[in-house]
Amino acid sequence: MSGPKTGEIILARSALLLAARAVSEAVEMGAAYEERLAHFHQQEAERQQRRQAAGVARAAQMADLRQRVESLSAHCARLCGVLQESVEMPAAPKDADPSAWAAYVRQLEVLQTGMEARLLARAKGSAADERVRAALAAAGDAPDMQTLLALYLEARRAERGEAEAAAWRAWVEETLARLDAPSGEALPAHLEALARAVILAETSARAELLADELRREIQRYRQTQAQTAADAAQAAEWLESLTALEAFADAKDEDLRLNLQAVISGLLPLDAALRGQAGARIAALEAVARERETQAATVVLEQSLRDLGYQVEDVRDTLFAEGGMVHFQRPGWGGHYVRLRVNAKDRSLNFNVVRAKADAADSYASAEQKRRDFMAEERWCAEFPRLKATLAARGMEMNITRHLRAGELPIQEVAADRLPDFTRESETLRRKKTHSLPLR
Repeated sequence: MSGPKTGEIILARSALLLAARAVSEAVEMGAAYEERLAHFHQQEAERQQRRQAAGVARAAQMADLRQRVESLSAHCARLCGVLQESVEMPAAPKDADPSAWAAYVRQLEVLQTGMEARLLARAKGSAADERVRAALAAAGDAPDMQTLLALYLEARRAERGEAEAAAWRAWVEETLARLDAPSGEALPAHLEALARAVILAETSARAELLADELRREIQRYRQTQAQTAADAAQAAEWLESLTALEAFADAKDEDLRLNLQAVISGLLPLDAALRGQAGARIAALEAVARERETQAATVVLEQSLRDLGYQVEDVRDTLFAEGGMVHFQRPGWGGHYVRLRVNAKDRSLNFNVVRAKADAADSYASAEQKRRDFMAEERWCAEFPRLKATLAARGMEMNITRHLRAGELPIQEVAADRLPDFTRESETLRRKKTHSLPLR
């Protein structure tokens, strides 16, 4: 068998799907392929702009909610410490519904306002009143540690000596500084409470115990942050995959997208349920995409051959999914054809020239037959680059892995009844109705 050209096919999904739509509609509408392709490219560009704008807005909304929740939670925890009260915090939402998180923020705001009012009421009339007011005003939504500790010390004076209290305060500030928290980000409430307890501990022994606990909590916090960062990276990867597969998705994926964005923003954990949901959904969409991709490859291959002037036998929809064989030729080629074999497993294409089996009277070994065979292969070799370039422009790149010279191997003879007879085939019957494929 002569197999002058074998290539690994690389399908560029987006370009391939657009090209398939364009060639199908061009056939159906009698329009120019380039005109339909330009139309679809414009539609795709507009869709991507809308998607990007929506993604940016969603990410900004989630980030704002997370920052507000962290700030309010930390402030409420500080006020609990100052007031020496045990206040039941509202439960955070378990999903990424923005309206639910906005309602949660309002609950925290109400809680904070009530505690601030009680703190000021207690301080009213005392010598420390103005200092407490000033400290609260200075704290704002994301106070630095020095201001915070000043507030705590103002609200509850340590019974130990000033020198010892100052030393513990310096140690706490130095220890917390090692967290390398982003500028302006509120300190986690449980670490802040421990830091406060160290400074306000009634005895040195108690301060030592609490300091050890603070060290352990900081280590645990760092590990948690590392896991949170890994989860956010995984969620971002899945969100990117969902975006790439958006053409095959539906409205029900919006909740999943919101949840993944919430993980990226730090509002939700990437728990086992969400991991399973994201993995299963992306796998399902990828399966649909691969099916559409192989259908599109069939459409593009068949119509590209026709656009280049070849007569092509009907191509099965499953050619690139299951593999198979296709024959094509130009008018006037006589008994010579190009046979295309598709290996679906490794996505390789093999092109070679074949010839209808000659009559007994026409010896295969004749010099004239060899000359005709050689010319047929030379002709195909000269035409192949144009087909390769056409397919590449339509999303089907081909990496040539094997290339034999014309005449290097004898041309394969094939029984005539196994080859298409284009002379008896009308144009209408030859054109496969691929334009009805559900390619989006």
